[in-house]
Amino acid sequence: MDSKEILKEQKLKLDSRTDFTVDGVMNVERFTQNEVLLKTVTGGLRISGDNFKLEDLSKENGEIFVSGKIDGINFEDIKEKRSFFKDMFR
Repeated sequence: MDSKEILKEQKLKLDSRTDFTVDGVMNVERFTQNEVLLKTVTGGLRISGDNFKLEDLSKENGEIFVSGKIDGINFEDIKEKRSFFKDMFR
């Protein structure tokens, strides 16, 4: 692990595969009826399923509550988007 990486706590709560709450959300990258992609304090989080509805979003607390049929939860690394111009002037 890189010395710059800081481990942070994150809580996920799944009720009956229909209600999902997560804290530590920094950004909602994508939200559709079938997929939610979140940037969190621990990395990327992809929720797949069907009929998703955003029930609650608290920017102050970094918490999101989603309802719908949840089929999968995957943790992912989110790669930082690189700028062409930023790379040129390095």
